[in-house]
Amino acid sequence: MDEQHPLHDDGMQEIVESFVVEATEIYDGLEGDLLQLEKTPEDEELVDSVFRDVHTVKGTAGFLDLEQLSTLAHRFEEVLDAMRDQEVDFVPAMTDVMLCAFDHMKVLTQQVIDRELEPLDLEPLLDALEAINEGTFEAGAVSLPDPDGGAPQDVGGDAPESTEEAAGGAESGSTETAASSDAGSGSDASSSSDDGGGRGDSERKAPDTIRVEVSRLNELMDLVGELVLGRNRLLQLITDARTEHDARSDADESLRLDSLLSELEEASDKVDYTTTDLQSAIMQTRMVEVGQVFGKFPRVVRDLAREFDKQINLTVEGEDTELDKSLIEEIGDPLLHLVRNAADHGIESPEERKEKGKDPRGEIHLSASHAGNHIIIEIADDGAGLDPDVLKRKAIEKEVLTEDEATDLSDAEAYQLIFRPGFSTTEEVGQVSGRGVGMDVVKTNLAELNGTIDIDSTLGEGTRFTLKLPLTLAILQSMLVRSGAETFAIPLYAVSEAVRLEPDMIDTIQEGEVIEHRDRVIPVMRLGEVLNVQSPDAGGQRADRFSDKKDAYAVVVSVAHRRAAVVVDELISQEEVVIKSLGDYLKSVPGVAGSTILGDGQVIMVLDVGEMIQHEELTAEAEAVEAEGSPAASSK
Repeated sequence: MDEQHPLHDDGMQEIVESFVVEATEIYDGLEGDLLQLEKTPEDEELVDSVFRDVHTVKGTAGFLDLEQLSTLAHRFEEVLDAMRDQEVDFVPAMTDVMLCAFDHMKVLTQQVIDRELEPLDLEPLLDALEAINEGTFEAGAVSLPDPDGGAPQDVGGDAPESTEEAAGGAESGSTETAASSDAGSGSDASSSSDDGGGRGDSERKAPDTIRVEVSRLNELMDLVGELVLGRNRLLQLITDARTEHDARSDADESLRLDSLLSELEEASDKVDYTTTDLQSAIMQTRMVEVGQVFGKFPRVVRDLAREFDKQINLTVEGEDTELDKSLIEEIGDPLLHLVRNAADHGIESPEERKEKGKDPRGEIHLSASHAGNHIIIEIADDGAGLDPDVLKRKAIEKEVLTEDEATDLSDAEAYQLIFRPGFSTTEEVGQVSGRGVGMDVVKTNLAELNGTIDIDSTLGEGTRFTLKLPLTLAILQSMLVRSGAETFAIPLYAVSEAVRLEPDMIDTIQEGEVIEHRDRVIPVMRLGEVLNVQSPDAGGQRADRFSDKKDAYAVVVSVAHRRAAVVVDELISQEEVVIKSLGDYLKSVPGVAGSTILGDGQVIMVLDVGEMIQHEELTAEAEAVEAEGSPAASSK
């Protein structure tokens, strides 16, 4: 790339960065607008909105001497202008051309981000756009380039009914309707003129916002974390001072100290209140709408519907639900796998659905909502559902389970088999499924985010996946527990409930301890044994196992699809903690996510429940394999 290009000019860097941010924001809504345009090409306001978005990108790209991006946007703009003037007769196949142009605009913008411009083969795409503009467009005669460098894609005839509905109907409140409205109002802010469009003045005003680097928000979050620790310490010192004061007998001194302590407690209450508000406010600055992730799925469903010749209607709810940015960046892949899985495995072909007495058009419903300190995301379809018998049979064929183990599985437990690595019910391997890696990725990514996933399925009626994620991972509400001589923090997002254990509650199945709770069999993990905790008065010996002579509690935890009952000696309290890294030397300790400092200055470990459960499962499997290979086992 020419070193004299504006991308390399230090004086142009602010403009380049501004262009990247603005273009990225435009692209977030533009794809949804194009999909909605396929369904309602007569919507003049929507055409105007898309036109303004493309015009904005073209203007800055030309100023920055981004020749290919400017040329492509200009040709795209001409098509939209012709649609505005009703000079072209819209056919659904035109959407493929416009979406291809959109994809190439994103690739060219990514080159700007990477500061590495490489020419793309745009001639077939530019010719297709020109053909639309001139009224000579023929869908069957067009072959569009792949923005990723793959084989050209032929544009078929008119889109099937499913593709018109893939983005969800307006009557169902789908995300595209909202996306087009949002994108339109955002475009007004970046356009130098406004043709009215029937919108109110408030919608045409520029948003009252500023752009802040995420790193700065992270620094503020770290400082608030330190403030929370200081507040906890202050509250603990005041509690200690009050206890010491109450134990004194000198009346005069007691009165004076009582007055000072009262003022100190009043001041600490104000600090506590302000710290809590500040923490909440800064956390809100990190929150972004989950619609940023949801916005790409209408295109995914549309493309899959056409690829598999299915009719699929995607509806979206709760796209304005907010989640911490760090989590938003991580949930995209799990949700993509689940949506693709629903379109591929879940929804049947139109013919098969008709035979079953169903509407030939399948439904996929994607929703997000808040529940306390969690966000709940659901992906539901009205397709074939999961057959537990088929899952068990496949597990036996792949030697994941023995026949006896498969027989003992409940339907809910059988559903969890789809999360096993390499497990797939698809006979043929395709580009979308068949290798058995998608659902394993879902499980792994959710476990890393300390999330849970549940499956509810009815054969012949559909399947629902329910994801539960913490709103943030920076400052945690935790349950403090004691095991042996040590105190630990268990994040509350992983805690289902805590129960007092009685000696007869623990059973042994296949050499593993379990408890039966709420009609479920849950494996037991003794925290003292898992982390090799020392007993307080045992001369360095490990903490004793549960016995009739002392109380013990089971904290029922769940992460992703895993559940366990963690046995501890004492439940101490619930406290807000700030998780701190253990550094490079200790960061890989199994089952430990980090550390925190309590109000009394004590440093304790924060448990990574998901990793701890996984580590115990792997250890148990390794011991079982070793036992099978032992001479004693061989002689049987």
